Amino acid sequence: MRSIFSKLFLFYMIILLASLIIITMGLTKAFNVYFESQKKDMLVEQGKKIVQVLEESYYWGGFFDKEKLNSEIEFLDEYLDASFIYFDSDYKISIISNDIDIKWLGERVASYEIKQAVEGKIVETDGYLGGIFDKPVLSVGYPVIVKGEIIGAIFMNSPLTELEKLSYGAYKIIFLITFAVGVLGFIFIYILSKRVTKPLREINNAAKVIANGDFEKRISVKGYDEIAQIANSLNDMAESLNEQEKTRREFISNISHDLRSPLTSMKGFVQAIIDGTIPKEKQEHYLRIVLDESERLAALANNMVNINSIDNKETNLNLSEFDINELIKKLIFNFENRIISKKINLRVTFQDKIVFVKADYEKIQRVIYNLLDNAVKFTDVCGEIFIETEKKDKKVFVHIRDNGRGLSEEDRKRVFDRFYKADVSRGKDKMGNGIGLSIVKEFILAHKEIITVNSELNKGCEFVFSLPYVKNYDNIANRKIFSTKQ
Repeated sequence: MRSIFSKLFLFYMIILLASLIIITMGLTKAFNVYFESQKKDMLVEQGKKIVQVLEESYYWGGFFDKEKLNSEIEFLDEYLDASFIYFDSDYKISIISNDIDIKWLGERVASYEIKQAVEGKIVETDGYLGGIFDKPVLSVGYPVIVKGEIIGAIFMNSPLTELEKLSYGAYKIIFLITFAVGVLGFIFIYILSKRVTKPLREINNAAKVIANGDFEKRISVKGYDEIAQIANSLNDMAESLNEQEKTRREFISNISHDLRSPLTSMKGFVQAIIDGTIPKEKQEHYLRIVLDESERLAALANNMVNINSIDNKETNLNLSEFDINELIKKLIFNFENRIISKKINLRVTFQDKIVFVKADYEKIQRVIYNLLDNAVKFTDVCGEIFIETEKKDKKVFVHIRDNGRGLSEEDRKRVFDRFYKADVSRGKDKMGNGIGLSIVKEFILAHKEIITVNSELNKGCEFVFSLPYVKNYDNIANRKIFSTKQ
């Protein structure tokens, strides 16, 4: 299987070679056209002079001045490496230069090109000129006109081999330039391909290492291009996986303790009751402890079920309209004993007496329960908890605030992370497992709403989440406030 380097290198080389071939062919054609054009221009200029000599000598003397004509023909032969032929009006060859076979003198050659020139047209052609030449020549034909009458035509002829000789020098230059560019292109493409594929190989190797469970592996790639972005994304993924692995290990440790502790106590108490170690008058007390531990295990199991459904994208909403204030009041009574035992002052403020929202009743009940449970859990004895609902821009915002120990900046960033337990809670939260707040966030996000946390260390903590408001009773005047403080 070909590597990316070989594919990329081959692709670039094909492009380079194709470009060089096209450029070479284009330059070759351009040089040929240029040299041929230059040669034609020189033949045309010389042809004009010869025609002028013929016309003048014929006009003044009634015959051609051969001496002057011969000097022009010699110049044509010596400096332009070209031959000369004069055809009379009957297409017969009357005058030829020395390098043409004498047998053609007096011969009638009525080819298409010769007829065109004798008929008064300037002709530019290449070929054998009616069979006079045995090798291709470049020919320029001019009519000779005296007193308005065409008396014949002249042809200047230059062998195409001369053009080929001129082109050969240009070909050598083109070849050398092409070869130099090809070598430089080869080196450049090789280096470029290496530079492109080297970070890709590093990314591939790092991905294999990460896939094998080593989440400490990182990639060092410089730049800001797409490859660097992929490397940074892979580094971020490895960092996230590393954090999740640490959290997973902590969770396994915590969940093992959370399962083992209640099961051990439940087994011990039940065994003691069966054995008669615990007297009958105290059995109800210990059975209640067993019941509490079983409820704790049930809550843990429910959390695990919720986490599993969230992971499997099974967070289906059963939307209904209900009074959020009534739900809050109902849940407060579930914490009555704990609130009273800790002498917590609970203050609840409802902007309206009745505030209807559209949401999943059971899931929002779970959200409020978890937030209240946290507030009661982390509020000190004689502390305060504040609950408030307010309407704003077709939304209902629920505030649950306490004046407990609060959260550090690091804990605040990770408070919704699954299985995460803040440092300040580790000593107080013996029953928690770091799942409750992550479920809260997932349930709120499932409603396409927001939840935020505002907290400072030793200054309390406030959670705020939103729900869609569906009915307006316009009874702000009936503002309802109640307190547990006596």
